Amino acid sequence: MKKIVSYLFLIACFSSTAQKSDKLRVGERIPVSRFEVINQDKKLSPIDLPNGKSLTDRFVLVYFYSENSSIKDLISFNSDVERVLNKFQNNACKGASEIEYVTICIEKDFQKWQKLLTETNYSKQKFTGKKTNYLTRDGIKDKAVMAFKATKTPCLFLVNPKGRLYVETDSVSVLDKTFQNICKANSTSATADVSGKILIGDKSRVPLAQHNVYLINEKTDTIHKTITDDFGDFVFIKIDTTQNLSINIERNSKTNSKTKVFLAKQNGEVISEFRKNATGDFEYRLLDLDIIKLTVIEEEEDITMKYKKFNSTEKKDLVVEEAVYYDLGKCVIIVESEIIFDKVIEILNAFPSVKLEVISHTDAQGDDESNMKLSQNRSNAVVKYLITKGVNHERLKAIGKGETEIRNRCANNVVCSDKEQEFNRRTEFKFVKN
Repeated sequence: MKKIVSYLFLIACFSSTAQKSDKLRVGERIPVSRFEVINQDKKLSPIDLPNGKSLTDRFVLVYFYSENSSIKDLISFNSDVERVLNKFQNNACKGASEIEYVTICIEKDFQKWQKLLTETNYSKQKFTGKKTNYLTRDGIKDKAVMAFKATKTPCLFLVNPKGRLYVETDSVSVLDKTFQNICKANSTSATADVSGKILIGDKSRVPLAQHNVYLINEKTDTIHKTITDDFGDFVFIKIDTTQNLSINIERNSKTNSKTKVFLAKQNGEVISEFRKNATGDFEYRLLDLDIIKLTVIEEEEDITMKYKKFNSTEKKDLVVEEAVYYDLGKCVIIVESEIIFDKVIEILNAFPSVKLEVISHTDAQGDDESNMKLSQNRSNAVVKYLITKGVNHERLKAIGKGETEIRNRCANNVVCSDKEQEFNRRTEFKFVKN
């Protein structure tokens, strides 16, 4: 009997080892440094993975997916991945300052893939770095799939600068923690792209266009110089954020002693006013919190996490702002928005006594009356969607505010950038405890 048990044990160990060999191990070199896939022009396109020969921080994230997942699940997963990548691309640490995102559909039919790209909006990236979308040549038997030994979808493979597997996962939270660990290992050389907007004037606050802006270190040395664009926007690329920094602006006829100068985010949200330093120049000393606010991508908590924190307090209401997407001038609910609403439904189902106000805002483009009507119709559409999913209508209230609560300078007839206009277009979910 003992011999039989030992024999079965050996078989189990062999089977376990065989299963492990069917997957790439962390630290193992990817078998190929280049493979070919089909691009959106229906042509073969080479993908070059890092090979360790160049001294860069280049990571490549390869995402395999298929039509076996629902459109909503594909959209949700990709959105979460791009959110994580934006959090770290040029904004967290030198260890992962260059991230490429490659999506590969395990499919053979080009037309099916094109339809899938349209339905999922994968070709309209939210990732600020390099993203490319491809189709396999031979489906599940494709060389790319075989090289990564991908056996399920969706699945993410992160390849490090040496061309080795850093992590394989189907969890976005694992991806997030992986980049956190990379950044911790390189915390002494943290870098970020610091962007902002310069506004002048007490009440009007117009952009300070085509104006020199300087980044100064604690030794009062100018380490970077740039020029604002027509909207007063500027960007300093890959700044070492571990040092004490200040922003100074050129002194000329536009910025005399009586001028008020303000530092804002590129969406028009004012951070603070510049002060005069000992030499009479306009200067703003950046705090750690300012660095976070002025990075190109500022991390935001998920609506579920915000509610979880709120629920543990004695506060009676919580307003959560979300970027709910609609087609231009319309109030039809699209799949990207449903993903947000489904999270709201989970909260309402978990807390049956909580009531919800859905408040929609527009920017100031177009006439006031039409914007008010549009915002009300959008809130109505959200409430209708929640009701169709089983939420009691007595717990819900739809409110449209049009352009009555503009949050920056972009009132009627003011020329603003797309980022500034987008800052005013928003949907708010107000949760109220009974």
